[in-house]
Amino acid sequence: MTTSTSETSNMMFRRIGGAPQLALRNIDDLACVLELDEALWAVTGIAIDALRTDRQFLDFIDDDHNGVIRADEVKRAVAWFLANIRPGSTPALGSPDLCIDSINVSTPEGAALRAAANVVLRNLGIPDSPTINLAQIRDDDGILSNACCNGDGVITPGCFTGDCRDIAGVPEDPHLAEIVGHIMKITGSCKDLTGEEGINREILDSFCAGAEKYIAWYEAPANQPELLRPYAEETANFSAMVEKLQDPIDRYFLHCAALEFLPELSRPVPANDETGDASPAASVRDLLEKLPVATPRPDRILDFSAPLNPLYETELRAFAAHPAMAEFLSGNKLSEAMWHRLSASLAAYREWKNSEPDKAFEAVETATLKQWLADGSLEELRRRIEEDLTVATELTAYHSLLKLTLYQQYLLEFLNNYVSLSELFNPRGSSMLQTGKLVMDGRHYTFATPIRNLAEHKRIATMSDICVLYIEATTGKTGNLKTMTLAVAVTSGNIRNLFIGKHGIFFAADGSVWDARIIDLIQQPVSISEALKMPFFRFGEFIARQADRFFSTKSTEVQKTLEKNITTGAIIPPPVAAPKPQTPAVSGSMMLMGGGIGIAAIGSAVAFIIKSLQNISVLNVLTILFGIILIFGGPMVVISLVKLYRRNISRFLEANACAVNRPMRLSRKMGKVFTFAPPLPRAGLIKEDLVDLFRKPGVSKGVRFFQIVFLLLAVAAAALCWLLPVL
Repeated sequence: MTTSTSETSNMMFRRIGGAPQLALRNIDDLACVLELDEALWAVTGIAIDALRTDRQFLDFIDDDHNGVIRADEVKRAVAWFLANIRPGSTPALGSPDLCIDSINVSTPEGAALRAAANVVLRNLGIPDSPTINLAQIRDDDGILSNACCNGDGVITPGCFTGDCRDIAGVPEDPHLAEIVGHIMKITGSCKDLTGEEGINREILDSFCAGAEKYIAWYEAPANQPELLRPYAEETANFSAMVEKLQDPIDRYFLHCAALEFLPELSRPVPANDETGDASPAASVRDLLEKLPVATPRPDRILDFSAPLNPLYETELRAFAAHPAMAEFLSGNKLSEAMWHRLSASLAAYREWKNSEPDKAFEAVETATLKQWLADGSLEELRRRIEEDLTVATELTAYHSLLKLTLYQQYLLEFLNNYVSLSELFNPRGSSMLQTGKLVMDGRHYTFATPIRNLAEHKRIATMSDICVLYIEATTGKTGNLKTMTLAVAVTSGNIRNLFIGKHGIFFAADGSVWDARIIDLIQQPVSISEALKMPFFRFGEFIARQADRFFSTKSTEVQKTLEKNITTGAIIPPPVAAPKPQTPAVSGSMMLMGGGIGIAAIGSAVAFIIKSLQNISVLNVLTILFGIILIFGGPMVVISLVKLYRRNISRFLEANACAVNRPMRLSRKMGKVFTFAPPLPRAGLIKEDLVDLFRKPGVSKGVRFFQIVFLLLAVAAAALCWLLPVL
């Protein structure tokens, strides 16, 4: 339940824009935000796009991520920040440097934040630093550059070299780096977050299981020598010889068996080609490969002393001379039965040999594998992996640590643009509500906000009585332009030189520069001086319009009369029965007479003006002129002054989808903060205007002044004479 203002003694309010608003100055004032009724806040809802600050900070506050920050989300943000700051500590609000000791470790979340801060500092190589700043927390490359301390559960050979910052308190060990390298070659590897190749828990488990299986397989012959080592140390060599000759000898005995059915095969001849002639293209080697190792015999005996196929002769004689063949030969002869017995004696060995788990383990001596399993080296690697995974738990608070640091830097400023609008009305700085600065017409316009719907914004902004320029801003290269629409408040000076289509330049808060052009505007008075001058401007415009209309009418009439007279004088009348003498329509005498009449008319007009002015005093003339101006311009001045007094910042903000509680008047002084002409820098000034160099010689400034005064008096007199009959 929200506590009322009267029940909270430590709250302080100040009047801002005519409305009392909560004063927020330090961390003690933040607790007041949780107690203050939302109806007393300056703003209760605002679109993220209308704010100029760190976007990630705004995303943290907007916890439902709908693009609008509501009062309830602000309260949750303040409560979370206060809960994770140690009671009694004074964090540097507005600073990106977070003091480690200011974190409240008495809560589980605070303890996780502290652990995350320690891991980040340790990975950055500054474990003893008392503070951590925003740039360090956002330095992902620096934080993750330690392969042994980034929480991914992957260790690399570099974790055990001089470049590794050990997190487990275990000294550097090149031996472990070597083991990791062998594991990567045998079982495979995976990438660390740094991009380096290493091993994780799954790869290590696979290696250990594979090593144990390989060792068991390798030691099987020693455990079953009669079955797997029938020829002792010669078993492997003898088996290799048998395996190489297995197929040729099997084919020889097959030929011997076939002699009973095909006697002509006693001396087999290679098949001829389709013409019946031996293929001349066949090489000798091809022919020999098709022949058996020896001449087939009906008794199915292979005589190693008889002529042998040259392709196999060397291997066959070495095979016959092998010591293991002694029990199978009879006088250097091998029968088919003995051959099958010999093959059967090696069947178990060959089956064991073919069941080798992974030949990749042959790269490491079996004794070395047994040593790694026995001396704890592989278990040490497992412990290192578990240590790295433990860091992952600590790094889960990484984003919360970033959130805490962002809140310390921006939360108080944000609240002074939300709960209170003190930052907006602070002439010494810029507010989060100000997107950038428009430079146009020799002035700076600092109250600019981006908009999406111009028509909707204009409908509401009109009620603010503030003059608003709608700007189309563009930036970027041709073909890849970025565009945005801005609403810019004009709060001082004048608007006489502002019009649709006028160009300027916009400096965004992020430092980018945009081309700006007025596409629409709301015309409202912007200053008292402009309001007082407005009747004179309007009266002058009225006189100019009337004079232009009068002289345009007269000019048109004279032009028509002249054209008629010229046309009449140029047409030859048709012949008639009794023509009367006609005077030409235009003749020299008539033109002379007309000119005289015109001169006489002008003289009469001047005489009339002089006579009239003799009967009217200067005071009466000035009184009449002032009366005319007062009649026409008085209401205009009053209305302008009333609008200037009623200028409302709240309506301008509400036009941009802000939920503002109370109206806040824009004062004349504040208007000069939002719109102003920058002063000239301190420098020398050449007093003579460059334009004066082109003035005709002999015409002084004094003479030119009296000429201007005389011209103004003549115009005023002419206007007075024109108005006298009306008055």
